[in-house]
Parts: sequence; structure tokens; C-alpha cells
Amino acid sequence: MQFLHYNLVQFALLQSIFLFSQFAFEIPSGVLSDILKRKTIILAGLFILTASLLVMLTTLMVTKAIGFGFLVLAFVMEGIGNALLSGADDALFYEAIRYEGSEAAYGQIRGRGQFINALSLGIATFIGGFLYSHGVSLPYLLQAGMVFAALILIVTMKDVNVKNIEEQPRQSMSAILSVFKEMTTSANILFMFGFTTLIAAMVDGIFALLPDYVSKIGFSSSQNGAIFMIISFFGGLVATQAYRLAKVGYRTMIVIVSAVLLVGMLFQIQTNSYLFLIGIGLLYIVEDILDPVVMQMFNLWVKDEARATFMSGLSFCVTLMTMILNPIMGFVIQRFGTVNLLIVASLSTIVLVVIADLLMRKSKIRN
Repeated sequence: MQFLHYNLVQFALLQSIFLFSQFAFEIPSGVLSDILKRKTIILAGLFILTASLLVMLTTLMVTKAIGFGFLVLAFVMEGIGNALLSGADDALFYEAIRYEGSEAAYGQIRGRGQFINALSLGIATFIGGFLYSHGVSLPYLLQAGMVFAALILIVTMKDVNVKNIEEQPRQSMSAILSVFKEMTTSANILFMFGFTTLIAAMVDGIFALLPDYVSKIGFSSSQNGAIFMIISFFGGLVATQAYRLAKVGYRTMIVIVSAVLLVGMLFQIQTNSYLFLIGIGLLYIVEDILDPVVMQMFNLWVKDEARATFMSGLSFCVTLMTMILNPIMGFVIQRFGTVNLLIVASLSTIVLVVIADLLMRKSKIRN
């Protein structure tokens, strides 16, 4: 926006194009991953992501009007590339861990992975800003190089799912998609699927809108970046221990999540800016508490031949929910303020958790 002088409406359009592209290709990419090799789909996604960054750089060499067309193409490619990775990478990760005999430690390993991701994000944010100050194209070139390095890394991995393809009859698309029908027969899985979708979309949407409010309450742009980097760091730390919740059961986990949301809400409604930051930090870590536990639950439940499709379906629902919630949250902020949005989001989540728990108890009694 700043270098190419595009306006906010044009940028919002590009974001919508990106989200729709990823949304449209989520489930098809998961089905392809379950029919073909996991690595094939992941490598295709990484190749498209690398190419999208190079296409984006062409905007520096053409006119503004033509450059916007290249940006549209780049954002479409990035959406498709992300969709191809989504589901297939989670499936390959889980199956590789199981192949090494560490399936029981999956939640712990995934939590550590989230912590590494948080550190990497902070480092990348710093390096990206530094490189941009020395050359507009440098962050994009380095990112393309890193994505290509990931492609080489995946090439060296063994596709542990190959035996399912070579030794068993190839699954039809309808058979693979039936995993979503099977999900409706399991109250626990169905609830956690919907609850995870809601939490992920809500947290992602709110934190996309929060930096503007944090600036308004007295923090500079550089402090803003540091704040969200620190929150991400502590979220990663929480994720490394979240696997322990799997031992106490999903109901206890729901109580803990509700308590975290309630305490966070109390911090958000008072006037001290630093306590407010603690409040939004508690909201952020809810997703980190859930992810390792829920993903282990999902992977233990779903069959190998539909694993990537199921994970892509989860990403599909998160993207859809984010697209629905974003304009609603924007309206609430504009009309009622950011703090009121946080209160509504926290209270709504707690209420939904209680209702879902009651419904599942009734379901078990009937069965």
C-alpha cells in the first residue's frame, strides 16, 4: 500500500481474493492429498507459493494498473498454495510421527512446534522490517528462498502414507468425503470441530483488528509489533504444555478455557493499558491451549485414507467462519467499540461451551 500507492479498498479486495481462493481449494486439495501422495500435494503448494512471491515482485517493474493485475494473480496463487498445504501437511506430520513410534507424544511435539513457530514469526518479522528498509524487494526474495528451502526439505522426507496408496484400492471421492458424515455420529468430535472452528476464526479475526486499537491507547507502531510478538511467544510457551490437558479430559479443558476467557475479560474492561494487554493475551492463548489437544483427538479418530480431507475441511470451516465474522466484528467495533467486541466474543464463547456440554450430556444419556 505504501510503496505502490494502492488504497485501503484495493488492499481489502486483494485480501478477499486471497481468502476466497484458499476457501475454494481447501477441501479439493485435501481430497487430492488422500487420493495421491501427501508429498506431491505439499510440493505443489510450496512451488505455487514460491512462484506467487516472484509474481508479486513483477509489480515493481510495470505500471500501477498492470501491477494490480499481477497482485490479483499473486494473491490467487497464494490462496491456492496455502490450501494445498493445509490438511496435507498436518496429515504428513502426524503420520511421520506415528511412523517413528512417537504417536503418544504427538500433542507434546505439536505444542513444541507451535512454540518454534512463534519464535520464527518474531525473528522473521524483525528481519523482514530490516530488509525492507534496505530494499523493497529483499523481504520477498528471502521469503521465496525460505519457501523453496522448505520444498527441498519435504523432498528429503519419506512419504509414510505410500503404503496406503500402493497396497489398498484407491478410495473414491464420495468415500473420502463420507468422513464428514461419520463425524456427525460422534458428539465429542462434532463439538470439538465446531468449537475449534469458532475459536480459531474469532481469535484470528479479533487480532487482525486489534493493532489499530492498541495504537489508539498509547502504544507506538514499533511497540505494537513488539507487543504482538511477545503475546505470540507466550502463546507458544502455553502450547508446549497444553498436551497435558489431554490427560484430564475435554470437559475439564472446556472449564479451563472458559476460566481463561472470563479472567481475560475482566482485564479487558478496566482502564489500565498494560492490564488490557494481559487481557488480550489471555484471549490469544485460548487457541494455543486447544490446538495440540484437539489435533491429537482428531488424528486419533480419523482414518488415514481421509485424514488430509478432514484437516482441510477444518481449515475450510475456519476460513468460512472468518469471512463471516470479520465484517460483523468490524461493524461491532465501529458501532460499539473494541472492548465491547471482546466482551461479547468472550461471553458468547463461554455460553456456547456450556450449551454444547449440556447437549452432549443429553446425547450420552439417550444413547
